[in-house]
Amino acid sequence: MDEHAEWMNTLMNLENDSTLEAPLGRTIVVAEDDAATRMLLCRILRRENYRVIGVENGRLACDAVRREQPDLILLDWVMPVMDGRAALAELKADAATRSIPIMMLSSHGEIDEKVLALTSGVQDFITKPVDARELVARIEQQVNWRKLVAVDVEAEANSERLSRYSGAKVNSNLQKKGFPEEASYIERFYGTTKKRW
Repeated sequence: MDEHAEWMNTLMNLENDSTLEAPLGRTIVVAEDDAATRMLLCRILRRENYRVIGVENGRLACDAVRREQPDLILLDWVMPVMDGRAALAELKADAATRSIPIMMLSSHGEIDEKVLALTSGVQDFITKPVDARELVARIEQQVNWRKLVAVDVEAEANSERLSRYSGAKVNSNLQKKGFPEEASYIERFYGTTKKRW
C-alpha cells in the first residue's frame, strides 16, 4: 500500500471514531491548506483530548493564535495567502505569541528546508505523511517542555521577589539599628531598599 493510500485509510478509520466529539485538553492550532490532511490532523489530535482549531492558511493561523493563545501551533510550510515561513516570522516577532512552540509540517523533507525552519524559530519539523504516534509524541514533548519552562520561570520570579523582600527587610533593620555601611552593602547587593511590589 502506498503512502497516500495509507493516509486515506487512516482518515477513513478516524471518520467512524465516536471519541472525537468533546475534546477536553489543551489547545492546538493546525494550519494546513489541504482539507483532507487538516481534517486528519485535527481528528488525530482530538482523539488525544486536544482542543483543535483547524485553519487553511498562515493569515488565519496568526489570527487564531492571537485570539486563542494555544499550547502549540502545527504549521504547514507551503500554504496560500500566507505561507508557513511568513506566519512563523510574524508570530515570533510578536511578544504575545513568540513563546508558543511551533512545529512545522512539510511534504518536502530536504535538509536545507529543515535547517531553515529550525534556525527561524521552529521547535520541530515533521515531514508528511505523518505517523500519528510520532506526531502525538512530538507534540506531547513540546507541550510538556513549555509547561516545565513556565514552572521554572515562575519559580525563579518567586525566588527573586522573596530575595528582594528579604534584602529590603534586612536593609531596613540595619538602618534602624544604626549600621549604615552594612545597609549600603545590602542595598548594592539586592538593588533596593524598598519592597518592589
